[in-house]
Order: sequence, then structure tokens, then C-alpha cells
Amino acid sequence: MKGGKMNKIKKEKINFGKREVNGEWAERRTNNKNKLGLLFPLDSHPDFDIDNDKLDKVKMLAHPRLVNKDINERGSFNLSLKVILSLAILLIILIVQIHQISSLGITPGRTNINFAPGLSQEVSFSIVNTENKDMSVVFFVRGALNSSVALKQAYAEFSASENSKSFSYRIDLPEKIEKPGLYETEIVALEMPKNFKEQGTFVGATVAVVTQLHVYVPYPNKYLDADMNIITDDNGKIVFLVPAINRGKLDIVNAKAVIDIYTALNEKVATIETNTESINSLMRTELSAEWEPKVNPGKYLAVATILYDNERAEIQKEFNVGEALVEIKEVVVRDFQLGEIAKFNALVENRWGNEIKEVFLNILVYNNDQQIMADFKSPNYDLKPLSTSEMVAYWDTTGVHRGEYDGKLILRYGAKSAEKNIHLKISENDIEISGLTGRVLVRGKGGMSTNTLIIVLIVVLIAVNAVWFAVVKRMIKKRK
Repeated sequence: MKGGKMNKIKKEKINFGKREVNGEWAERRTNNKNKLGLLFPLDSHPDFDIDNDKLDKVKMLAHPRLVNKDINERGSFNLSLKVILSLAILLIILIVQIHQISSLGITPGRTNINFAPGLSQEVSFSIVNTENKDMSVVFFVRGALNSSVALKQAYAEFSASENSKSFSYRIDLPEKIEKPGLYETEIVALEMPKNFKEQGTFVGATVAVVTQLHVYVPYPNKYLDADMNIITDDNGKIVFLVPAINRGKLDIVNAKAVIDIYTALNEKVATIETNTESINSLMRTELSAEWEPKVNPGKYLAVATILYDNERAEIQKEFNVGEALVEIKEVVVRDFQLGEIAKFNALVENRWGNEIKEVFLNILVYNNDQQIMADFKSPNYDLKPLSTSEMVAYWDTTGVHRGEYDGKLILRYGAKSAEKNIHLKISENDIEISGLTGRVLVRGKGGMSTNTLIIVLIVVLIAVNAVWFAVVKRMIKKRK
């Protein structure tokens, strides 16, 4: 009996690593298709546990070189897989960011109208399909005079080939509005999926853009509506600009501004005066003064007291001496054609060490009577610290004639603003602009946009990584 047991043990020891098939032992060979990479198939011997961890230990004792090779191959494959996944995640993030940058556009941003009893006027605006996609757009009106505004149409369809479409609404003012002042109304364009009208319902995020309608009801006497913009040129000189509009029914004979400048500790360091101008009823002018600061860098407060005939108004604004927080570096217009929608791409530099949120570019163009003929804005942007960002604004040049115009670039962020007075020279397919420091707008035709460049770089990275991954995979097969 003992001899029988010994023989059985010897037989099992000799046939270690073999498998009994139909009562006979057969040589066991490693299966290259074994996805687990195990030396022994499951249940290869009754003395082995089927647990993978224990089989790995047996495998390491039996053939350590094979185990090291298998581990290296698995490591290379896992590394390649991680690189692919990382690039895929990066691609998704960039596509989402590009989608957020690109959105539905509308121009003009605002239309200003002075109230007249029973005035009836048609106002045109354009929708820009900046993403070049199939979509629907729904229009509606909200605000103080929504009942006086009638849309020509409340729904429109866009195809991917349509860059823009023009629309209009009619404003019919009543015979009388009791309270003088500003009445704001908004025409909202809401992006919806294609064929939304047939589907009837939609659940999801949408993009909305607004064109404003400002109706000014004049005051019975003299009333000055003013603002103050503070600009620092490259030589450190500070220019105070006070745009003033007479919102009253009577003319203003003399108007000027006296500007007091205070430190953060409320110490007065300077007093300057602007030029004196007369302002007719419902007309606009600009008062200005210059100051060469001989003070320490830091934050200061400008208090402008505007004296007009026997009335006065006051405006306050903070500004910085010795540092330019945000600066318009360049503006580029590509593929411009007079009568179509011009796309202004502005490069804006944030020189501050903190993020500045809700920054937008406002571009004003004045006619020969110094009245605003175009007022258009970019969406709001968040500027990262110590970086340069691109901002986009659209101008519908329908009805604009060739010639030279005064204008202004205004970069607004919170209660602050950075400005450049500009002069526009417009021809059939060209816009040239000169400003405080020479030319700030450079025209261009063709070229590659930032979004297109990012997409091309992503495609190249994915292609290179795909080739590299295929080479590594082929090398792994050769080793096997």
C-alpha cells in the first residue's frame, strides 16, 4: 500500500505541469491567446488553487524570465492606453471650450432712439451663425416698452451654409410718456435645435443673445447725462474724457467739468478743468482734460463736477497710476466686405496678477455729426492673470458708406475701463484704424483662426500617437 502511494506521488511529480486527458498525461503548453497571461490554465493540476494570485506565484517560481517579459509587455500596453485616454480627455475639454467661445451672434448690440410723440420706426438687426450649423432661432421681446414693439417674425431656421440673416421689428411709441428718462427694451434671440417648431418640445441648454432698444424721453428743461472715461497713454499721461448728452428739451449754453483727484486716504493731490462747450437739446459732446501725474503709483479717485449753466452733476471713478491692468493690443478684421457683417478679433492683455471676470469690448463709431452710428459689443470674457486673450465683436455694416469716421474702443471690466480713441477709414474691402498710439487695427484676409489652429494641432497629436501606439503594439507581438 505504501508502495502504491509512493508510485502515485512520483508519477505526479514527474508529470508536473501536464494534464491528464482520457486517462493519459499530455504535455501542457502555454496558450498565446490566454488573455490573463497565466503560465498554467485554470484547473491544470488538482493541487493548484484556481485563484489568480496563487497561480501567479506558481508561475513566478516556475519561469521567472517569462513572467518579467509578460509584466513588461503589460506595462507598455497600459502606458499606451493611458496616453490615449489622456489625449481623448484633452480633446473633449478643448472642444467644450471652443464651443463655449463660439456662440450665436447678434448685431447691433444697441439702438438708441429719442422719444417723439407717436413715432413709428422700423429697426433692423442681424443674427450671426458663428458655429455654421443647422439651428432654429426663436425671438421674443421683454422690457419697459415691450407692448410698443412688434416683431416681423418670431421664428427662423438657419442652415449650416447660412452665415447670417437680417430681421427687423417695428417700434410704435405712444403719444405721451409721463416720466422722463431712459426706457430699456430687449429683443432676445434664443437658439433652439433644428426643426424645433415641428418637434414642439425641447429639454437642454440653449444660447441667447440680445439687441437692446433704448428710448430716451427728454426732460422738460436742461438735463445733462454724462460719463467719465480715464485713459493712460504710453508716456504715462492720463486723459479724462467726459462724454455728455443733453437729455433736456432746452439747449445748454456752457458746460465744463472740474475734476478733483484724491488718494486712497482721501487726500486731494490735483485739480484740473476741461474745455467748455455748448450742447444743443438731445445732442452729444465730449469734454476732456489731461494730467501728468507726479505721484506715487497706486489707486486714485477722480471726482468730476460738471457745471452746466446753473445746474451741476457729479461723477466718480477710480483709476490706477503707474500700471495698465488691461490693454487692447491689436484688433484684426479678416475677409471684410462693405455691407456685410464684419468680425472684429481683439487681442487683450491682462497685466494684473489676478483673474478679471466679465470683461467685454465695446466699439463705438460716430457719424459726421458726432452721433453714435454704431454701438456693438463682444460677449463677456474671463481674462486669466498675466495672459493675452482673444475677444470677438460683430458689426453689421449694412447702410454704412465709404469714408472716414471717428470711433472708440472701450474695454470694460466692472467699474473700470480701458479706452482708445480711434479713427476709421472704410473702403469696399478694407478697414483701417488709427488710434492714440498709431494703428491699432490691422486688416487681414484669409489666415487661420485660433480655434482652427487648436483643432489642427489636436488632430496632429492624435495621428502621431496612433502611429506610435501601432508601432509599440507590433513590437509586443514580435516579442511574443
